[in-house]
Amino acid sequence: MEIKFVPREEIDKTKWNSCVHYATNGNIFGYMWYLDHIAKDWDALVEGDYESVFPLVWRLGRFSGQELHQPALIRELGIYSIHVLSKPRIERFLEAIPEQYKHISINLNEQNPVTENSAFKVKEQTNYQLFLNRPYEEIANAYSRPLMEQLQRAEDEGLVLTSSMKPEQIAAFYQENHPRELQSEEVFHGMQRVMYNALHRGWGFTSVALDTQANPLAVNFFLYSHGKVVSFMPLESPEGKKARALAHLFNGLIRQHAGRPVILDFNVGQKDALAIDFGAQANPFYQIQLNKRTFHWF
Repeated sequence: MEIKFVPREEIDKTKWNSCVHYATNGNIFGYMWYLDHIAKDWDALVEGDYESVFPLVWRLGRFSGQELHQPALIRELGIYSIHVLSKPRIERFLEAIPEQYKHISINLNEQNPVTENSAFKVKEQTNYQLFLNRPYEEIANAYSRPLMEQLQRAEDEGLVLTSSMKPEQIAAFYQENHPRELQSEEVFHGMQRVMYNALHRGWGFTSVALDTQANPLAVNFFLYSHGKVVSFMPLESPEGKKARALAHLFNGLIRQHAGRPVILDFNVGQKDALAIDFGAQANPFYQIQLNKRTFHWF
């Protein structure tokens, strides 16, 4: 089992994307086009002839050298492989992370469990997924009572759904309504690049809940990948919260895809009340941290 470090500019794009595409645990975040649009700097660990790949997203730390970090808009990465991801194989990859990264704080994907005696501090994170391969009525029977009341409120408000909003309009809505402390130019431009690339490839679509005056109250963009439809940028305005617009938007997605062999991936990293109300199942993934920095005081 040979694992080598490969700088971003030397990666074989076709072989990399093929590995992520056919990996037993592939997801949208691992493709090169997604990484290039969101992660400013990244290199990789590669097993053999791209049988397994591990993106290493880095930035310059405040105190010393490069550090591995988890960028916004990428829930998880980790090791993607066409092989069974046993704990020994995962441990070999983690041991192969170069010494140049003095601080590590990244999220591994759901099929990357870390051994108990690992050098890393491991924290379990929670995503939620809902299987849609059933009739809509059967899925809706599992909705919580508060959610049913929210959906009725949205119906009473006369909300309608559309997919005609452009990515820059979605981004503008996000910039206007998202908490100011979480906004950044990197996120603002990155989300648009991802949406336009997904539209170009036929891998995604916009979804917007409008009031009776055609004002947007909630927006989202859904990405198709590996048998999943991934919620990318869900957000509602203060008026949308009152009208329960985001719940209405997700319900429309579920109604549209019910009976198909796909999973709705809510794409979150912690307990999510709305996903739970829809009957989604908790799906753990793993954050690992390690600090190798040394400080010298004079």
